[in-house]
Amino acid sequence: MKYLVFCFFVLATVVACYPCRHFVSSSQDSVRIETVVRTEYLSDTVFVEVPVENEYQTVKDTTSHLETSFAVSDARINADGSLFHSLANRLRKYPVTTEKEVVYRDSIVYRGRADTEVIEVERELTWWQQTQIKGFWVELIVLMVVCRRKIFP
Repeated sequence: MKYLVFCFFVLATVVACYPCRHFVSSSQDSVRIETVVRTEYLSDTVFVEVPVENEYQTVKDTTSHLETSFAVSDARINADGSLFHSLANRLRKYPVTTEKEVVYRDSIVYRGRADTEVIEVERELTWWQQTQIKGFWVELIVLMVVCRRKIFP
């Protein structure tokens, strides 16, 4: 009986069905990246802190005038004997014109679309596929003949 089951298993494996094949037409995706780099120089103004400057002057006259890059000072003795002194700053921050570099990067991604179609092609069964289909029925009949006493007591 074990021999018969083994033979049935081998026969079933030999005549098993084979799935049909499909003809698949496909094209692959293509990706292309285009990068454009553009550099521009823009005129910009930056403010520089004023450096510290000291000026000293001693005169025998009744008036005195001092001047630095960023300040003006006047001093004098009035007729009544009082002292007049004025100090005026120019700009607090000194503007300097510079060139500023600006880099623009533009990336464009070109992606191709995948065109995939499944085309089923009708064709005749091969001789092996026909043998597998007919072999199933032959195997089923042989099995019923061998096991008829157990099936129909």
